[in-house]
Amino acid sequence: MGKRDEVRRRTYAEILETADLLAEREGWRAVTIRRIATEIGYSAPVIYQHFPSKEAVLHTLLMQGNGELTHRMLAAAARGPASRTPHLAAAAYLEFARSRPSLYQLISGAPGTDIGASTRRAAAADVITFTRQLIDEWAAATACEPPDTQDACDLLWATLHGLAGIATIEDIGFDRASRLAEQAVTALLAHWSARPTHPEKRSHTVRGET
Repeated sequence: MGKRDEVRRRTYAEILETADLLAEREGWRAVTIRRIATEIGYSAPVIYQHFPSKEAVLHTLLMQGNGELTHRMLAAAARGPASRTPHLAAAAYLEFARSRPSLYQLISGAPGTDIGASTRRAAAADVITFTRQLIDEWAAATACEPPDTQDACDLLWATLHGLAGIATIEDIGFDRASRLAEQAVTALLAHWSARPTHPEKRSHTVRGET
């Protein structure tokens, strides 16, 4: 890599890091090309050499955030048996929301992010695929069957999203939200375990399928 390419790479990364830190301090409404430039000490045209708009900055961070979330959930699930992977992945989800608050807000569509729901869902394709696979593998390992893999995936995500939301309330916090997540996932799995199994109707998610 030449010196010019290295400078471009560092500037690109600095822009994204600055936008993330600015959002964490002041919220996503504060993130503009001009503010990013001011924070770094560059002129706005320098930022435009790397990103044509604020929306391009946010979309790049959105993709990176989903990538990090997927990696964390995968790593957590790999540490336990299939019967426990939903609990482990749920804990990793909440830890991501706690440790990366601005990226989590971007992923979940907080005010000022200005990214449509369909775009956010498309960016989360790998996370959704992994979650569906997680549920299928849990069902296979425990000889159980959720009512529908996609419904189960959406229900699990809705539960974790809600818990991540209330975790920011001062008298609840992430420690209690994590304990509640353990209870909620246990309750969901128990409900799905009580259903009769119909192997011929099982939906199977192929690894890497979107």
